[in-house]
Amino acid sequence: MKKVYILVAVVMASFGSFANSTEPSVTIENIRAENIDLIVSVNSESGAVAGARVKIVAGRIVVGAGTTDGNGNASIHIDSYAGQVVSIEVYHTLYKTEKLNDIKLENGKTYALSMKQKGDSVEDAEARSAEEVLRQEELQRQTEELNTSTEQVQAETEAARLEAEEARKAMEELNANPNGMSEEEKAKIEADILAREAAAQKRAEAAAKRAEELEAQQTALDEAKKADKEAKKLAEEAQREQERELKDAEKLAEEEEKKRKAEEKAMKDAEKAEKEAEKARKAAEEEAKKAEKELKEAEESAADAAKFEEKLLKLDEDQLKIDEDRKKLDEDRKKLDKKEKKGKDITEDLVKLDEDHKKLDERQEKLDEKRKKLLKKMD
Repeated sequence: MKKVYILVAVVMASFGSFANSTEPSVTIENIRAENIDLIVSVNSESGAVAGARVKIVAGRIVVGAGTTDGNGNASIHIDSYAGQVVSIEVYHTLYKTEKLNDIKLENGKTYALSMKQKGDSVEDAEARSAEEVLRQEELQRQTEELNTSTEQVQAETEAARLEAEEARKAMEELNANPNGMSEEEKAKIEADILAREAAAQKRAEAAAKRAEELEAQQTALDEAKKADKEAKKLAEEAQREQERELKDAEKLAEEEEKKRKAEEKAMKDAEKAEKEAEKARKAAEEEAKKAEKELKEAEESAADAAKFEEKLLKLDEDQLKIDEDRKKLDEDRKKLDKKEKKGKDITEDLVKLDEDHKKLDERQEKLDEKRKKLLKKMD
């Protein structure tokens, strides 16, 4: 497996799995909420932790989330924070989950967490990948050397076989055609042939021993290749498992983000509905006060109208009395006119009648003045 591929897989496999949270109920409290920005800084023994998933949870509601950058920092913005107690949770496939519990967030503050590795670090994975490359190169070199040595042994074995065969043929020819050689010459040639045959036999034995060694090396090399193939298969399966976990984590993170946005929208909608309800309630109260005021004014107007009507009736009664008294005076005048026709003196009676008329005129003026004032007041 190539080093670059290993590094990409390690970097991509940095999101942890999130526990499913149950659907929360939205409660609107009359608490002032505000926008805040904060930073979550994540480190380990080997330095900054990149690709860590950060969640800020209030109760069971995720109110903010983010992912750490190459410096191990995650910048998080929360649209609506009302000072509630929260926990900061950090996840990473290479590290153990860490949390900060029961804290109140402050705008502009940095919250630091330190993570502990689950197993191999990124550096260990890189080193292991480099060792794997070197081991593969060494296996290839050993295979090439073994092939070369095998060819050499085969050549040496074939050369020894040919030389031994030539020595036997020479011995057979010597025995068949001595050609008048002396026993001494014949013995010398025979000794040379036997020496050549012995040397060929020795080389053949050495080649056979070397062949056995090469066969053992080939067996060990085959086993090493088999183990390497199995390790590669396991590594590829582990990588595929990491990729599956990564996809599941990304899908879960997307669902978590959608859920968080839906919760934020529901909270905003509920706050908006609460404000509209409050506005409607205040408007209803204002309308009720206005109606109450109008009713009170109407009652006061009705009371004033009743009093006005009562006073008018009193004035009308006074007017009737004046009219009746005026009618009596007119009747008295008629009587005086009859008395005068009979030749009687009515001077004193006329003077008294004029005085009574004047008194009625004064009463009429006072009554008219009262009526005028009453009508003016009502207007």
